[in-house]
Amino acid sequence: MRARVCLVAVALLGLAGCGGGSGDGATPPGDRGQAMLANLPSCDRVPMGEGTGAGAEVTGLVLPDGARVTSAVPQGALTTVEATVRMTPLDVRAHYQGRTDVEVLNVEDEIFESEVLLRAGQHRMYLRATALCADGTALTAVVGPDSDDAGLPEFRSGG
Repeated sequence: MRARVCLVAVALLGLAGCGGGSGDGATPPGDRGQAMLANLPSCDRVPMGEGTGAGAEVTGLVLPDGARVTSAVPQGALTTVEATVRMTPLDVRAHYQGRTDVEVLNVEDEIFESEVLLRAGQHRMYLRATALCADGTALTAVVGPDSDDAGLPEFRSGG
């Protein structure tokens, strides 16, 4: 029983080290995350061309420059947009945090996936950015009215 408790404690300590903490200080967390993403396969087989314009008519949709929209599906008051972009999930999160035309309400990083909730005018947008390859990311954005009751997706870990 004592061995199991020790193993659980070691596992939890290991997981805690993955959550973006400062670690031992030798490598900053962002650099460590970028290094982990660089280990993914090359993006040369993933279509990352210029955007198709399929999501251009979605009011409140705010994507990074160069994003390639692959679908936009209205579902009542919400619209779900799928896209790809030549950035890492960490770069996508940093992109939104650096914008002055939106208000970032919540962010969560898990290196291979980042989530952002933002306000753009009278709309909110929940965005999940998931690594496809070393420098390519799949984006899933859900856009709706600026309301806590709009039905936007929730952050997975309650972040």
